[in-house]
Amino acid sequence: MSNNHRVGSQNTPSATEVDPSNNEIELEKLDANVPLMEKPFDPTLIKIDTKTPSLDTLIERIELKEIELETESYFQRNPDLWDDTKKSRLIESILIQFPLPAFYFDGTDNRKWLVVDGLQRLSSVRSFVVDKTLKLTNLEFLTALNGKGYDELGRDLQRIIKNAQIVVYIILPGTPTDVKYNIFKRINTGGLILVPQEIRHALFQGEPSKFIAQLALIPEFVKATGKSIKTDRMLDRDFANRFLAFYHLGYEAYQPDLDTYMSRAMAAVYTMSEQQKSEIKEAYSRSMELNIEIFGKHAFRKFTDINDGRSPINKALFDVFSVSFARLSHEESEILKENKDQFIDDFVELLYHDDDNNFFWAVTSSTSDKYRVQYRYQKVQELISTTLKRTR
Repeated sequence: MSNNHRVGSQNTPSATEVDPSNNEIELEKLDANVPLMEKPFDPTLIKIDTKTPSLDTLIERIELKEIELETESYFQRNPDLWDDTKKSRLIESILIQFPLPAFYFDGTDNRKWLVVDGLQRLSSVRSFVVDKTLKLTNLEFLTALNGKGYDELGRDLQRIIKNAQIVVYIILPGTPTDVKYNIFKRINTGGLILVPQEIRHALFQGEPSKFIAQLALIPEFVKATGKSIKTDRMLDRDFANRFLAFYHLGYEAYQPDLDTYMSRAMAAVYTMSEQQKSEIKEAYSRSMELNIEIFGKHAFRKFTDINDGRSPINKALFDVFSVSFARLSHEESEILKENKDQFIDDFVELLYHDDDNNFFWAVTSSTSDKYRVQYRYQKVQELISTTLKRTR
């Protein structure tokens, strides 16, 4: 391994930090010496159409349900996060002719655009102009309009709303998935920022999103993770997607960045047969069972002794052990179970006493780096191989 890609960039393992949004998930450290993306996407492949229509164009699409505002079905984010004051002040901004921020849509299906950015603004317009459920309140400038609904405005004010000039960016059909994913990730700035798995779920509607959801619901997965992974922002599906990527595509073919790699795995589901998907689900379930048998409450977690309290789940340990165990035969799995005490001792030795703590950092810092991915998979495979050889 070259010095430029040395796994152990620090000398001494430090205390585990947890993600404040979910204290059951270990927070990954970032190594400034490791590039986040080995092969950035080609910006010349970005296909975005820019339009400057009047707001009435979007209002008409909302009325005809040609904009998907019920985004909880594909993003798990609420289209109505704003309270009535914030909605009212958006309408007030339109009436006093302040320029609005640009709207971004995925126009892959022209019959129903997906909202990439601008959801709360569109929902506010829908509430006031289309559904007519919003009464203006707490206005700063046009206080005489407090308490009024859309129908109670004069035609001149209604005309100002419908004629307001806006900027619309539409991601066009044919934009490569890798490019589209990065567009989604960079430009969504709403009240609830999309997490990577929500973006993938939106991009790969149909069989891929359904299959990932099925993996996340497998009882053995829920049990192996101690029922500790939150589901409200698709975190459980993110774990399932990690397994699918490294199991189906293989760590040998891995190229950073991880998000793009996981997207490719979801895209691959479109061409999978029912038998292939069934085999993957069975392998996933078997792997979860074996992780429970071997590690118990410490499955996918760092520990120094089997009697330690439960630490947060480590995503890198999850992908390497879920995939490595899924590839074992029934006979090999039984051998591991029969020798689990020694296997656990060897794992702890690897985790904390590997040369220069290389393995520790391969599952702790910048874990999506190509060389750290390869290192942890190779070392776990060596660990398994050593155990199996002892009985042969």
